[in-house]
Amino acid sequence: METELVVKEILDAFSDLGSAERREKSKTYFPTGQRVMGVTNPDIKAVMKEIRKKHGPGSPGEWIRLCKSLVNTGVFECQVLAFEMIGRDRKLLDALEYRELSDLGQNLDNWASVDHYTVSIFGVLWGRGVVQDSHIDALLESDNFWDRRVAVVSTVALNLRSRGGRGDTPRTIAVCERVVDDHHDMIQKALSWALRELSKRDREAVSSFLERNEKQLANRVVREVNHKLDFGTKN
Repeated sequence: METELVVKEILDAFSDLGSAERREKSKTYFPTGQRVMGVTNPDIKAVMKEIRKKHGPGSPGEWIRLCKSLVNTGVFECQVLAFEMIGRDRKLLDALEYRELSDLGQNLDNWASVDHYTVSIFGVLWGRGVVQDSHIDALLESDNFWDRRVAVVSTVALNLRSRGGRGDTPRTIAVCERVVDDHHDMIQKALSWALRELSKRDREAVSSFLERNEKQLANRVVREVNHKLDFGTKN
């Protein structure tokens, strides 16, 4: 596989599929320093499917190198394709080493990128033991709120069946306890998500967490998680 040619092929496809309206919408929906071409998620997945079909014989290492090159373009849609390609391919996940995650996660400057990377790759590898608890601890101590969001959203992957999560109440609650007093909006939203996902597996643990921390938690977290517990939905 000639990586540079495949990247160009993908960029050419995205150029044809991009929408000025979507590019404009992205400025407020997920502001990012990356270049946004305005391609829909279904179209990104269609391009990915065609690329896999055309260049399928490549080894896991070759596909991972392609994904790193896609992230290096600084194009949002290329990043999405890279995360989706790895996250949906067990062979690629099996081949990933921890040291390679910094290359894949270098442009995490918006919630959409952070969440896709974390739920598809980083959190899944935490569940597999490639990412260690110490790595999560370091992220929670970071001054960068995107790093802290990665740590919190990683618990979602531990509990999400569609990503191979088997449920992990102790580690989920431990992370949530660490960010009770972190009132950055992006962290509170992640905390709500983490608790709501865990509630599908361990309602009692989530209810107990709310009781212990209700006075410290942001109102939105208490409201959304309680609504999930009572009615099964966020709102």
